[in-house]
Amino acid sequence: MKTFIIVSLLSCVLAMPPTGWPISVDMGCSKYISAVACSFEFTNIANEALYLLKRGTPLEGLFSQFLTVSVAGSPVEYDGPFVFYTPLTKDEFVLLKAGERISASVQITDAFSIDTDGLYTVQYSKPLLYLSVNEMSELSNGQLRESTVQESIHIYLEDTHALLKPRRPKETDKIDYTVNIESCSTASFTGSKNNSGTLDAHKRLCAGIDKVKGKLKNNKLYRTWFGAYDASRFTTVSNVYNYMRNGLASKSVRYYNNGPSCKSNWVAYTYRSYSGTTVYLCNSFYKYPTACRGTKYTKERVLLHEWAHALGGRSDEAYYADNCKKLAKNEPARAIKNADSFSFHYCKSQ
Repeated sequence: MKTFIIVSLLSCVLAMPPTGWPISVDMGCSKYISAVACSFEFTNIANEALYLLKRGTPLEGLFSQFLTVSVAGSPVEYDGPFVFYTPLTKDEFVLLKAGERISASVQITDAFSIDTDGLYTVQYSKPLLYLSVNEMSELSNGQLRESTVQESIHIYLEDTHALLKPRRPKETDKIDYTVNIESCSTASFTGSKNNSGTLDAHKRLCAGIDKVKGKLKNNKLYRTWFGAYDASRFTTVSNVYNYMRNGLASKSVRYYNNGPSCKSNWVAYTYRSYSGTTVYLCNSFYKYPTACRGTKYTKERVLLHEWAHALGGRSDEAYYADNCKKLAKNEPARAIKNADSFSFHYCKSQ
């Protein structure tokens, strides 16, 4: 998947919109012969300098679902990667002084398959995350502020048959070897980088999911990560675990070492489905310990998170334990869609 990013930093006149949010967003989209590109301008309208997180925004590229796209009221599925990131570092932020703005442009056809003529709505669907200059020293605790975005545009698209479609990595590479795993079908590897460590974590998943299913009930553990009990939401959570367990047991899944799209702050990535079979591993993955350790980074938690996307059809609604707990408390309907909520619930169940 090719993503083109254009970034510029400019100054502007300080202003405060009716919303009162400290960072405003302006966007626009244009159609070209084979692509649809959208531009975004982020403005610091507060009276102090702010650090804006680039991760999960157009400033990084189209590597997460910060947009929703629909045509005639019907959603267009996001078909880009779902990334498990390393812990935050200061270099993932851009400093915007009061009144400054920064802009970027991405091709949404890299991640959305647009093949129907009609009136499209493109909406910025996630809050922006930021810290003040003084708060940057507290970065390690993962507590970021949110600036809500309420921005969307309408664009009429025709001759959409000529638009390029999202491209997932080709899986024609030679598989180095296949390992039979009792009760978890098979796992194959592309590349040979600490495969034994990955295999040790993989072997734990089926038994671990069975353990979770045996404990799944309306209790404090469930409510911490998925919110107030509701029969329908509870069934969804149970079904996601079943999708993952059955997929791992019935499919020959693959771990692709040094995934072709890996970046320095990525741990792993995959694509959302209910039938996915590949998780792409990046350099940071190999340094983590194997088994679950509560909410800490481990290979087992990373793999569960990625299979929640690839086999469980989950998205990324929130990251980090505190943010996932807050999501469960305030928006349980979103918590059950969130892959990281499943990874924390799974590991705390072990």
